[in-house]
Amino acid sequence: EVPARSWSATQVGATVVQTLLPGVHAGATVKYVRGTLRTGRQDALRTPSDLLGLGESLEGGDAEQRVDLDVGLLAKAGPVRLGGVVRNVRQPEFGDGAYRLPRQARVGAALDFEEAGGVPLMFAVDVDVRAYAGASGRRQVVAVGVEQWLMARRVGLRAGARKNTAGREERSVTAGASV
Repeated sequence: EVPARSWSATQVGATVVQTLLPGVHAGATVKYVRGTLRTGRQDALRTPSDLLGLGESLEGGDAEQRVDLDVGLLAKAGPVRLGGVVRNVRQPEFGDGAYRLPRQARVGAALDFEEAGGVPLMFAVDVDVRAYAGASGRRQVVAVGVEQWLMARRVGLRAGARKNTAGREERSVTAGASV
């Protein structure tokens, strides 16, 4: 048998945004986090579905409340947008320090070709500044995306991809459309 933990949380937040200079905007979300951490023992021979069924029977489960903060900054100059965000600034702890929400920092850039006098096409990339602990292990994600609008902005097409560069290898590709 090995230790098992189950973590669940609900968040509610209020966001304020302020223009600092023309084209430079800052935002912050103050959030109320209600989290529950349960612990127990698991049998390594059980199936994943059996282990998921154990979640409610683990010990503990007293909900705890914390206040946390997310902050962000966006700068736009012509066709270029640069941004950054820090989530879980205070890194609240739950279960007497047994679980801590990891601080996450991400930066990104986008280029709007239409704003530069070209076709209605947007290209964006964003990356996690540092690795953090996620539900599936260490994470540090790089993502890219593209969006194009056609037929006088009546049809939008988009595609993206992301890859975890730390911990377990995870990749995904997405596509979508809007009318």
